[in-house]
Amino acid sequence: MATKKKQKKSNNGPIVGLMVVAVLGLGALAAYVKYGGASKVPPEMQRVPNLQQPSSKNEHSTVDLVTPSRNGTELKLDKHQSDVPAGEDARLFALNHYLRQSKIMPADAKAIGIQVKDGVALIDVTPSFNQTFGSLDEEALLKGMTTTLAQFKEIQKVQFFSEGKVVSSLGNVDLSEPIPVRSDSVASNSSQP
Repeated sequence: MATKKKQKKSNNGPIVGLMVVAVLGLGALAAYVKYGGASKVPPEMQRVPNLQQPSSKNEHSTVDLVTPSRNGTELKLDKHQSDVPAGEDARLFALNHYLRQSKIMPADAKAIGIQVKDGVALIDVTPSFNQTFGSLDEEALLKGMTTTLAQFKEIQKVQFFSEGKVVSSLGNVDLSEPIPVRSDSVASNSSQP
């Protein structure tokens, strides 16, 4: 009795085919991200670099801290010098002082990171910063924040980000583009120590 050996057929064809399709798909996805639609995302929807990295150079050991007060509807910005705590970024320290003293923002609203590029301070803020306020509160927040940042010569303009997206407004004020930190209206409302 002669025995016949059965030859096994290879079932690797479909697996190899799927692997080839997967590799081609990944290559197409990578090309799309690099050269296609992802490179055309509008700036306001792009994520900004991680702004929470500590500043490598903290040139300021003292800063002017700005505190708001009102006489009726007139806003007054008082300044006094303070030492910057060791290890803290002077710009964030001064800005967060103003936000706390304004008593306008929620207690957890603060600046958590900063990066200055071409004179524009890109400031990362907590999500609770992104709210709507009344006209007097908007004025106090904007004038106080810009006055606070104007003491740093490297900062010409400021733009705020929350969770990687531009904070587009502060109530009725458009913040979708960087705003100047120095102007006649900011300087005229500041009081000297």
